[in-house]
Amino acid sequence: MSLMWIMALGERDPHDLPNYVEDVHPLIARASVVVDDFAELFPVFKGWRQTFGDDIATYAMSFEEGEDWRSKWTEHGPPFRLDHMAGGWIQIRPDTDAEPKGRAPSAPALDDGTAPASEGA
Repeated sequence: MSLMWIMALGERDPHDLPNYVEDVHPLIARASVVVDDFAELFPVFKGWRQTFGDDIATYAMSFEEGEDWRSKWTEHGPPFRLDHMAGGWIQIRPDTDAEPKGRAPSAPALDDGTAPASEGA
């Protein structure tokens, strides 16, 4: 099976929260696309920018060919956000609303019998 990518145009409300862009499900988004390679998303993004204006953001997710991407998008959400930046650049970043994975940097030390360096000094 091959890896595919799906991208959907997000909905922005600049009057409410200027940096917030809702990750609209591809089936109801104003625009969405499925491509074979991540690199193919860039010319699509450029075309959408010409159609919808410079102030756009999209969400993208990979899936295996034959996988139910509809439920994957609904359950887990798209992990990547692509934003237009000045000069025609595209910023790619993890979706900031995504559930963080791993232990928080300020989490207490593991209970291995040793105290953190700040204790007992």
